[in-house]
Amino acid sequence: MSKARLYRGMRDFLPKIMIPRERILNEIRKIFQRWGYVPLETPAIELLSTLLGKYGEDADKLIYRLDHPDGLGLRYDLTVPLARVMSQYGQQLPRPFRRYQIQTVWRAERAQKQKGRFREFMQCDVDIVGTSSPVADAEILAISAEILKSLGLKNFKIVLNHREILRGLVHLAEFEEKDEMSVLRSLDKWEKIGEDGVKEELLSKNLDEGKIEKLLEMVSLSGGNWEIISFLEKYRDERILSGVSNIRQILQYVSSLGVGQDEIMFSPRMARGLDYYTGAIFETILPELPDMGSLTGGGRYDNLIGMFSGGEKIPACGTTIGIDRILSAMDELELIPEAHTNTKVLVAMFSEELATESLDFAQRLRKMGIETEVFPEPKKLGKQFAYADKWKIPYVVVIGEDEAKQGLCALKELSSGNQRIVKKDDAIRILLEVFKK
Repeated sequence: MSKARLYRGMRDFLPKIMIPRERILNEIRKIFQRWGYVPLETPAIELLSTLLGKYGEDADKLIYRLDHPDGLGLRYDLTVPLARVMSQYGQQLPRPFRRYQIQTVWRAERAQKQKGRFREFMQCDVDIVGTSSPVADAEILAISAEILKSLGLKNFKIVLNHREILRGLVHLAEFEEKDEMSVLRSLDKWEKIGEDGVKEELLSKNLDEGKIEKLLEMVSLSGGNWEIISFLEKYRDERILSGVSNIRQILQYVSSLGVGQDEIMFSPRMARGLDYYTGAIFETILPELPDMGSLTGGGRYDNLIGMFSGGEKIPACGTTIGIDRILSAMDELELIPEAHTNTKVLVAMFSEELATESLDFAQRLRKMGIETEVFPEPKKLGKQFAYADKWKIPYVVVIGEDEAKQGLCALKELSSGNQRIVKKDDAIRILLEVFKK
C-alpha cells in the first residue's frame, strides 16, 4: 500500500487554515463589491493557443500542459482568461467593465513555502476594462491599499513605476529594441538577486557591458518620489516624459481616493516580469518582511485583449491580490486569530428522550444568526464538553430533564468555566449580545 502524500508545491487546507482564509476572502469580496465590481469565473483549462505567447518566455515555461490532443493547459493567471472573455463577450458587457475574479491558478515552479510561493494557489484579481483614464489605475491602487489595511497590514508600501519610463531608459542605455523585453525580465529580478545578480544575468545574455552599466546606474536612483520623478524628466526622452506625466496624474488621483503619498514608493527599477504590461505597473510590499515578496501586483495592459480580437486596442488595468502571500505575512506578524470552527454554540444531547429539546433550541439559535451545532448522540456530558473544548467552541448549552420541565437551560462559557441556569429566551439574548448579532 502506498503512503498517502501530496505532490510538492500542493497543499491541503484543514479547517484551522480554511476558516481565516474564508474570512479574508469574504472581506476582499466585500471591498470589491463596495467599489462596484462584478464577479467572473473562467475554466481551469484553457487552450494552449490562448495561454502561450502572452506572458513572456520565462512564464510560458511554467504553464502546466495537459497530455491531450487538443493542446490544453491549466491557467497560469486570471488576466489572460479575462482578455479572452472580453474578446468573446465584449459586445455584451458595458464599458468600463469592472470585474473581480477569485480562482485557483497553477504554475510549474519551485515551491517556496516560507515565501508564500506554491504550484497551486488562489488569485484574487480586480480589473477595469475599457478606459485608459489614470483614474482607473488610481482606483486599483486604492482598492489594494484598502484591502491590506482592512486585514491589519498597515505598514505596506505601494511600489509604482511605468513601462514607458523603463522603455525610455533601456533606449537611452542604447540597447536594441529587440532586446528590450529580455532586459526588463532580468531587471525585474533586482529584489531577488540584487544589482550584481541582474548584471550577471544580463552579461550571460551576451549584452554589452557598457550598456548594462549605464542602465543600472539610471535605475539606481534614490530619494523621494517627486525628487526621482523630477530627475527623470531631465532626460527629455519622449517615452520617459509620457510615463512620468501619467504617474503624476495617478499620484494626484490616488491621493483623492485616500491613499497617503507616504504609502507610495516610486521605483524606476521595478519592472514586473510579464510581457503584456504597457503602462503603469505596481506592487505592494511589506518593508518589515523583505523576503516575503509582493503581496499584490499588476499594472496596465492596453494591448493584451487586442491579441484575441484582431488587434483592436482595448485599454485595461488591474491587479492581483496574493491571498497566499498575504496569509503568510499575517501569520508571521501574528495577525490571524486562532479559529478551529465557525461554531459559536454546541447544544449537548442529554438523552434520546430529550433530543427534540436540543434540536428545537439549536434551530432557534440558528434562526437568530448564531452558528450552532448539536452533538448527535447522548454520550456522557464530559465527552461532549471535551469535544467542544477541542474545537474551541465558546459556549455549550445543556437541556436536562429538570431544565426541560421548567423551560430553562444550562449555559456554560468554556473559557471561564462559568455556568448559569437561565430561561431559554434569556440564553438567546445573552448569546446575541456576546456575538453582537
